[in-house]
Parts: sequence; C-alpha cells; structure tokens
Amino acid sequence: MAHVKLASLRVHDPSYRTLLRGDYGSPLPVDTLELLAARERLWPLPSGHTFSPAMPSAALVGLVTVLTVRVGLAQHVPPSFTSGSALAAESPSAAAPNTGSQGQSAGPRRSTLRLWVVGGVQVAGAAFVYGEAQRTWGYSRGRFHVKNDWTGDTLSQADEMSHLFFGYTLTRVYAGMWGWGGLQAKSARSVGAVESAVTMTLVEVMDAFNPVQGLGISDLVFDYAGVGAGLLSLSHPGDWGIRTSAKGVGLAQPFSQTKRQYDDWIFWATYRPPLRWGGGGGVKQPLSLGLGHSTRRAPDGLSAVREIHFGIGTTLPDVVRMFSPTLAERIGILDFYYLNLNLTATLH
Repeated sequence: MAHVKLASLRVHDPSYRTLLRGDYGSPLPVDTLELLAARERLWPLPSGHTFSPAMPSAALVGLVTVLTVRVGLAQHVPPSFTSGSALAAESPSAAAPNTGSQGQSAGPRRSTLRLWVVGGVQVAGAAFVYGEAQRTWGYSRGRFHVKNDWTGDTLSQADEMSHLFFGYTLTRVYAGMWGWGGLQAKSARSVGAVESAVTMTLVEVMDAFNPVQGLGISDLVFDYAGVGAGLLSLSHPGDWGIRTSAKGVGLAQPFSQTKRQYDDWIFWATYRPPLRWGGGGGVKQPLSLGLGHSTRRAPDGLSAVREIHFGIGTTLPDVVRMFSPTLAERIGILDFYYLNLNLTATLH
C-alpha cells in the first residue's frame, strides 16, 4: 500500500492530527488522507473565533479600536516566532526555517494567544478609562459642540501638553504590546500609532457630547503631534523623549478633577547626552536634561501662571540599564516618568 508523507499535509483539526499520527494503528491509505486534506482546504476551521455577548457601552470604546485592528493581525505573525520580542522575530536566527516539529507547531499558537491577551487587556483598560473619564469629567449625554480649549480653559496650554504626552506615550505602549504579541517591529509601530490616534480621537468625541467639556481642536492637534512623535521615536530611536513628573505636593491625580490637580503635573521634553562611563565601550550614563512646562494658580486662585522648568534627572529603566539591560527592556514601559531636580522660572 502506498503512503503519503505526512509532513506535506497541513491539517489543523486536532482529531485529524490524531489520526495522522497513527494513534489508531497503521497509516491511513492514500485516498483517506487525500479526503482529509481536501476537507481541510474546502472547510477550514475558524481560527481564533469566539462569541462575544452584549457588552456595556464602556467596553465598546475599546472594542471599536482593538477588535477591528485585531482582524488579520495573526496573518503578520512570523511563523518562527516563539516567545521573544519583535526584534527577536526579525533576527536572522528567527528568520531561518525551524526544522523542529515542536517549534513549528507551538510558535504560532503562542503568538496568537499573546495577540488575544493584548486585545483583552486593551479592551479592559479602555473600559476602565471610559468609566473613570465619565465619572470624573461628566457624562457624554449632550449635543455635539466645539470649545475654545487653547485659551478658554484657564490652564495656559497645560491640557494641550498632556494630550501631546499621552499621544506619544500610548503610541509607544501600544507598539510595545503588539511587539510582545508577536508582530514584527514595523507592523507593531504602525498598529500602535493608528490605535493611539483612534484612542485619543475617541476621547475628544466623548468630550464633544459632554455638556461641560466640548471638542477641542487644539487637543486633537496635540494628540496627533504626540502620535507622530511617538512613531518617530520608535522608527528612529534617539536620546530624546516626552515625559512627565509630579511636583510632589500631593495633588497629582491620573484623572485630574480640579485645576490645582492639573497644576501639579509637569510635562517634559528630555535629552540624554550620549556619553559613556569608561570610554566608548562603557555603560551609557543615565542622566537626561529636561525642559518642562506646567502651571500654578495666581493669588486670586483662578488665573493660571505659566511655569518653565529646567531639570536634570533620569528614568527607572535608564538606571536599571546600567546593571541589567535585559531587565531594563522588560520595564521599559516605565520610562514615561522623569525623576528630576529642577529650577523653575515663572512667565507672566
């Protein structure tokens, strides 16, 4: 009886793989194998399909962004990708064919699972942020309207600086998550940038229907500028960054409700001089120079006074990188916070 090389068939149904492994005795005849292969080609099992019940409106914010982007992402996962980063997926060793059957079967499944983990985390995060934003800044139950956010919020562009920071940071965070999920670096950057832009746009859409807020055109401009800066920092890594820090007076809140809470945040543009300890091959020094912007309240308690900060500081990943570059990469998401000492100048 003639037999077929099983390696030439790509059958995904677990029950058929059990038959092909010979668990039921002798190898199957050619006609049976051909029928199984034809069945797989004509009626493939859906991959990654799941039933989603009705969800509250909070989750829909993330659902629009994440699940639409999720469609087709698995098609871009490198077949040889197992558990490394996106850079590992693009390395020569990863690009080489994997001759081990275990590596070929386990890698794509793990990558697909990671992509679903990333999508799930982002949906949950979007639901949480949506709920907190509605509770903190008011519910989006009014008519669409536009506001003058550049000079009409008495924050002297502190709000615009926060939008620049979040557009930049979300782009980098999203790209890092999709890279961990298995996308190649270029694809992860592109998806992260699009997702960040959509997220920040949805925030403004919510504000547009919020009676006490409104759509801020200047907010959108700074949102997209931050996304562009984040994408540039990923495609052309350098020694600069956009970061934030708190003044340390105990008022800073992730969802600031009052102007004084806004005033406690400083938003920084930082530059890390490319100097190394111990010569050209030594460890890169961790200190960065920073130019920061913030506001404080005037004596009347209402008007904003602009502050400019000149700082020197570092980030936790930059410090850890001196001792363990691997650990520094793992906690790279924390590089958004600038630990610093600064001098402050007031602009009237």
